[in-house]
Order: sequence, then structure tokens, then C-alpha cells
Amino acid sequence: MQKVIVEKKRYVDSVSLMGISDRVLTLEGVSNVEAMMATAANQALLKELSYTLPEDVTSNDLVIAVTAETEEICGAAIEMVKNIIDRKDVDDYTSYNSLSEINLQEDPYDLCQISLPGEYAAAEAKKALYMGMDLFIFSDNVTIEEELELKQLGKKLGKLVMGPDAGVALLNGVALAAGSIIKDGPIGIVAASGSGAQEVGCIIEKCGFGVSNLIGTGGRDLYPQIGGITMIEGIHRMENDPNTKVIVLVSKLADLGVMAKVLDVADNCTKPVVVVFLGSNEKLFEGHKVHATFSLEACALKAVELAGGNVSDFGMNDEQIAKLAKESVAKLDSKRKYFRGLYCGGTFTEEALQYFSAHNQGVQLNSNLSNRFCTKLADSEKSEGHAILDLGAEDFTAKAPHPVFDPSLRLARLRQELNDEEVGVVLVDFITGPGVAADPITAFAKECAKHPEIVFISSICGSQEDPQNVAEKEKLLVDSGVIVVKSNYQSAKLASAMMNELDRR
Repeated sequence: MQKVIVEKKRYVDSVSLMGISDRVLTLEGVSNVEAMMATAANQALLKELSYTLPEDVTSNDLVIAVTAETEEICGAAIEMVKNIIDRKDVDDYTSYNSLSEINLQEDPYDLCQISLPGEYAAAEAKKALYMGMDLFIFSDNVTIEEELELKQLGKKLGKLVMGPDAGVALLNGVALAAGSIIKDGPIGIVAASGSGAQEVGCIIEKCGFGVSNLIGTGGRDLYPQIGGITMIEGIHRMENDPNTKVIVLVSKLADLGVMAKVLDVADNCTKPVVVVFLGSNEKLFEGHKVHATFSLEACALKAVELAGGNVSDFGMNDEQIAKLAKESVAKLDSKRKYFRGLYCGGTFTEEALQYFSAHNQGVQLNSNLSNRFCTKLADSEKSEGHAILDLGAEDFTAKAPHPVFDPSLRLARLRQELNDEEVGVVLVDFITGPGVAADPITAFAKECAKHPEIVFISSICGSQEDPQNVAEKEKLLVDSGVIVVKSNYQSAKLASAMMNELDRR
């Protein structure tokens, strides 16, 4: 049976709602749980799931919807959702109704995380800055004019403004939003790409090193309208931090003038600076002193090397990849001739597409994205040929939460791809951390185990301290027949080699 509860005019931020479904689904007899604000998109999703909503529901209302075997179980599930939202399951929890209730002399907070709707975020952010706190703004839909005003104010007050739309940070050992709990170490990261920064940090940990702090700037920081304010302030913080020995800058390709300005600042650092601006080339770095790299993996490995580590044996070499690709494809039925990549984020998708376009020349790459590396699919709901999908893009997240928070849509797409008799190789990546889905991997591993006729490739962007237990989940994938590699870049190299093998047959 299904049951819907609406709490009128109750706002709960998206960070608080993340992962609730996974936790409540552990109750026996519960088959589906939705806890969300009743925005137009969320109302449409709930109706697609056959839930009936009151006619007077608005975007200011909280909706809890449950499907379970009995009314009693529905009630228990709804009660569990409420307890999680109200933090009744957490010891030593302090709640405030507004920033004005906080006395910083009694409770000396130094950072405020904001995940309000965009229309309210800027006003509260300004209050927090004047109170003397750094900012981590998870909210999106903040105007670029408001972002500029906040970052200029933060600079004036000596406070850091991360975001808006910041997805990852790690400050003094505390992971924010979708970030991983990467162990402490000498490498500091400043990034305009959340998943890119997390990948660099997790590779650093796999090499036996750690991260002092990870500062997420928000994706628009390197736009000409903003001018790299937070990235530059982040560089200064890392330069002045005695625990940081190597500085890393991460972004997708952005405004050339702003990137040059950032590089000029980096040139004046006394500490070594490693930079990856995905999609750039050597020309961008001419005349600069930074260590330029061109993949997330190369960036992490260079940082570890500069910190005194040995990275010579990280992952598979080109010869091993070629051999594994040839052996894997040789086992496939001749009708299985296509690759499908089901990525959970834009940075990983873009890094892979860049590699494929350079190493699979003459091969048509189809995607739901529209860029110079691929051909846009006529319908993102139906793959054709070699297809590389960003399941975190708006055409998918308009219908469901981002796959790092709710894997169900991506799992459904995996099943759809596995029903295509021409699919031979499938890539599925994963991101772990305390702020994302409680278990983004097990259901995928079980699905892969049902299809020994297909080759599966995977990588996990996560740390050993993440609550999902990365080592255990990696073993589960391997036991399910999945080839697990150490980075997104290596998964792209292996997939590229397999595409070439498929096209030679």
C-alpha cells in the first residue's frame, strides 16, 4: 500500500533530505520511500510513482511518501523519516531557527553551510559573513550577480565563500556535502569541480598520502563575471597554511583570461603548485611555473610525487590495459559490439569523453551532452551505438535526484542497457562519502553478477573512512565479475581500448 504525508509550509534543505530513503528502506516490508520538497518537478515524479497528492500542495510543503506491505509498516517508515529529519536519531544535536539565535561567543562556529532555496540563500549568506563565518553554499539558483557580491564581501572581510552550487569540501577533517573523508596529509586542493577535486583527493589517499584541506569554489568561480575570487583566496589560504606542503588546483576548462590570472597568482607561491584544467593543453601554461597536468590521475600523482611519494606502480600500465581489453572482448558474442558508459557526474564524463575523442578517432561517440567530443543523442532516454551518458545532467535530474544521492534512476538505466543484445561493455562509476547514498554500489553489483555475458568496468571515487566501506564494496564488485580500476582515467583508458577492440571485429 501507499501512504502520503504533507507537512504544510515546512522547509527542509536538500542536504538534510539526502540519503533518507536508503536508511528507511532497511525496514522490512518497505519498497519505496520519498522525502522531498513539493516542487513542480518533484510533484511530477511522485505522480509518476502513482502517489496521490492533495490539490493544495505547494513548493513550500514537505512531502513524505511511502510504499510498504501494510499500513502499520507505512506508519513506521514515515515515523522514521520524521525522526531523521528532526535529528531525533542523533545525540548532542543543537537546533537553531535562525542565524540570529547563535551566540558565537558561547558556540564558536567558524563556518556556515547554506542549502536554502536559491532565492533565500544570498541574504542568509551575507548575515553569516558579517557574523565572521566562512561560507559553504550548497544552494543553486543563486544569481551570478549575488555570487559576485558575496565573494567580494567575503574577500573584504577576510572570509572564504565556497559556492554557490559547491558540492564538495573537506575542512579540518570535516567532509561537507558530497565530499569524502580523506585522511589528513600535506596536499591542499582548491577546485572549481567538486567531483574532480574528490577524485584527486581519493587518488592521493590511495597512494598513501592525505589532504590538508579541500576548498570547493563553486562551478562559476572561473567565469569572467567572478574572476576566480575564491580560487585565488583559496591559494592564499593554502600558501599560508603550515600543514600544506603542495597546492593543487582543479577545474574544467573555463575562461582563458581568468585561468591565466589564477596561474599568475600561483606562480608567486613559495610552495609547488600542480594544476589540472581539464580540456586545456600545454599552450595555456606557457610562461608559468606551475606543474601542468592533463588528467585528474596525473594531477594527483604529481602532487604525491612532489610531496615525496613513489607513484611508479599506481594502477595498470598501457601494456596491461591492452592485454586485458583484448582478452575481455574476445570472450564476447559477435553480436555484442557497443560500449555504454553510465557516469554519475559531469567531470568524470567529460574526462572520459576527452580521452575517447583522442584515442578512438573515427568512432562515433553518442551522448546526452552537447560538446565537441561527441554527437548528441536524439533522445537521451535511448542509447545508440557507443553511448556515454552523464546521469547527473539536467535532462535526468529534472526527473529524479542526482544519482550520487539517489542511485535508482541510474540503476534502472543500467537494466535498460543490459536488455540491449548489442551491448558488450558497460562502465559504471561510483562516488562515496557521508553525504551521498548510504549504499550506491550493492544493487549494481548484484545486477552485474546476473550478466556474465557482458564486460563491466568500474572505479570508486571514495576514501577508506567513508561510511560505505569502500574496500568491502570493491570486493563485492570484483566477486560479481566487474573489472575495478583505481581511477576514472584508467577506466576511460580501458574502455577506450575495448571500444577499439570491438570496432576491429
